[in-house]
Amino acid sequence: VTTHIIGTVLGVGGATFAEIFYIKAMRDNVIDPTETSFLKLTYAIMRTGLALAVLSGFGFLLFYRLEGYAELLYQGPLLAKMTIVVILVINALLLHMHKIPMRWGASISMVSWYAALIIGSWRDIPFSYAAIIIFYGIVVIIMMPVLQGIKRFFTGKVS
Repeated sequence: VTTHIIGTVLGVGGATFAEIFYIKAMRDNVIDPTETSFLKLTYAIMRTGLALAVLSGFGFLLFYRLEGYAELLYQGPLLAKMTIVVILVINALLLHMHKIPMRWGASISMVSWYAALIIGSWRDIPFSYAAIIIFYGIVVIIMMPVLQGIKRFFTGKVS
């Protein structure tokens, strides 16, 4: 449980600070070596958080299966959280390979990490898998222009 919480905290914090550091770095339209090192460190923290969350998540799944709690594996919120974590992994790979625009990757990352945090901490979520995933998709779509607006406000430009 502690490893899972630490992974989530690192991911949520990393996603948040990645956006903050990027906006701060782009205020003068140049990312200098110090800013680059902060961004690289932040991305490394996010990757560490993702690895911890995924590995400990597999541990939870194994525990549920082996200890007779298999019915928990079919609950909508857990399935939604697993779907969102898979999206996080795919997003990270696509961003690393430069196959997705940063504006979408940032939106997916930010919303996914916060969604995983909320779903993981909110016990007895009264919503179905479909409702959670639809809401998640809507928030990802809304967050992209919101992040772009925040970047434009602080830097005068959009990446």
